[in-house]
Amino acid sequence: MKKINMVIYHIIYITGLLILLCTSNNRYEWMQEMDSTIVQLPEDSSRNTAIGMTILTLILVVMQIVHFKFARNHLEKGTVIILALLAIIVWAIKFS
Repeated sequence: MKKINMVIYHIIYITGLLILLCTSNNRYEWMQEMDSTIVQLPEDSSRNTAIGMTILTLILVVMQIVHFKFARNHLEKGTVIILALLAIIVWAIKFS
């Protein structure tokens, strides 16, 4: 049962990280895909996407903190720290 929980845990983390990677920071970015003549996108003043991605990043980091607390060896703890930093770096590059 514990191995199944760890697999589900990793699937949730990977899914969250993929959402961070695939989400655009401008909700009008799809317009350039439809019409390549659009050079400047309209300003996205709502910032809802950035707020949502910040919350997702916090959830991913908290997941890693909880995992760190229950990690049994140094390799696992090091991996958890790297995964938490990875989520923060992806967020910082795309949404800050």
